[in-house]
Amino acid sequence: MEEKIIIATLEEMKIHSLRFNMDDLTKRLHMSKTSLYNIINTKDKLIQEIINYLMATFETKEKRILSENTSMREKVSQFVDEYANMFNALDLGVYEDLHMSYPEEWQRLETFRRQKIDTLLDLLNDGMAQGEFRLVDTAVLQCCLLMMSKILADTKFLNDNDLTYSQATDSLQNLIFYGLIKR
Repeated sequence: MEEKIIIATLEEMKIHSLRFNMDDLTKRLHMSKTSLYNIINTKDKLIQEIINYLMATFETKEKRILSENTSMREKVSQFVDEYANMFNALDLGVYEDLHMSYPEEWQRLETFRRQKIDTLLDLLNDGMAQGEFRLVDTAVLQCCLLMMSKILADTKFLNDNDLTYSQATDSLQNLIFYGLIKR
């Protein structure tokens, strides 16, 4: 599928969540409905392709991060940034719409999110083993990361605290690396 359709759909999703219609998309793309439907024949397929695109884009960046010859701290930092960027593309309204209207796609994205938290946990474990990070209970850390990734995607939480998703993940990253105690 053409990337310009994916990008245009993501823009429509920022405005209308998954309640956008194909007319909105054709206007944004300056193309006819017939031309759009020749490329992608249903909205359901388009949603599936959006999820595929987001996951594939993240996995490409993940491979680059994991293959770089950098410190574990830098890898963790880059990984968290890319994770935040991916999930920032879909706000809570999109997750709710996915859950209600596209349960298979929601489950696929939820499974992917959990897998990436496990990858992050692996990086943190490697950092602990190499002495870059202090030892912590990884079961508690995993629970915290899973819960925090859900909470930080909550637009009500972000709005109530006047935060962007990126600011919230930066703050979480700061807590993970530095804790609360001044040194």
